[in-house]
This record gives sequence, structure tokens and C-alpha cells, in this order.
Amino acid sequence: MNKILSQRFATSPRLELQDGDWLQQGMGVKTVKFDIGAGGLPPEVNWEDKAAAIGLIKSRTGRALASLLLWGNNDQWEWSESFDMVVNHLAANMIKYCVDDGRGAPKSKYTLNELAYKMARMTLHFELYNLWPLYSVEGRLLFSGINMSASSYSQIWSKYQEKMLHDLDYLIGFINQDVDNYRHNLTLANS
Repeated sequence: MNKILSQRFATSPRLELQDGDWLQQGMGVKTVKFDIGAGGLPPEVNWEDKAAAIGLIKSRTGRALASLLLWGNNDQWEWSESFDMVVNHLAANMIKYCVDDGRGAPKSKYTLNELAYKMARMTLHFELYNLWPLYSVEGRLLFSGINMSASSYSQIWSKYQEKMLHDLDYLIGFINQDVDNYRHNLTLANS
């Protein structure tokens, strides 16, 4: 991965995990300690506890997004399944929003499903790498393979991009709540 692009990964304020530092600290390969809790001390929180915090996020899409944020910048981790799960969630929500608005397929070569999928991929990618300020609307569309005029996108479709960003915000809220609850319960169990 490009080093500059890598440095931008998960820097969007919208995707900030409250417990992100706690989750990332110690999640790499570590030597196992067999004397944890010896001498009457409470057991130390380890990578297994942190992995469990992710595993116990109630929303499957939330777990996928949390995994992306924590490990998506690791070249050794295969992130495509998690990425696709979040994209499919965003696209499905966009289709619901369009149906609610009475918005049909665009007057281009895309079906509503195709456009929703392309827009969801673009939205998640641009948010994961915090690329919004670096590209114009036309540049985003070109980069994402969406063959549509910037004015049509801005006038009609950009509101669905905003709704997708709101959906990501909503998912982050659930992730933060579930991880915070796990940490609280872990603290109670170790006291």
C-alpha cells in the first residue's frame, strides 16, 4: 500500500473509535504470559480480551467495520470480506432511502442497485482514507468508475452519499457502545 495513503487510513473523525487506542494496543503478536494473575493480582487485559470486544459487537456489519478500522491497514490481513459487508449494508440502505423518496434508477446506464453499490464503495473508500478534501466531485466519480456528470451527482445523488456517511456514523456509535460495555464488564470482573 502506498505509504502516504496508508498514513491517511482511519484518520476520519467520523470513524474514530472511542476505545481505538485500547483495542489496538497489544493486538500484535505477543509472548504468552503463563503467570497472569499470580500473587493475588487481577489478570492483565490481553489481546484475547480485545479481540473478544470486537467479536461481541452485536451488529455483524459493526464487527466488519471495527475490523476494517483496526486491521485494514495491515498488509497481512485480508480485508475484502469486511469491506464488502459494509459496502453491501450501505448500498442496501441507499436503495431503501431511494424507494422511500420515490427515486428510481438514474438516467444513465446503471440500475439503482449498480449505482448504490458503486456509491457505497466510493463512500466507504473515501471515508476510510479521508480522501474527501483531495478530490472534486468529478474526480471522485472518475476514481470510482461512476459514469455520471458531476452536476447530476451533486443535484440528485449526493444526498444519498450523505445518508451513507450518516449510516457509518450510526455504526460507529453502536461499535463504541458495545466495546465500552465490554470494557466496563471486564473491569467489573477483574475488580
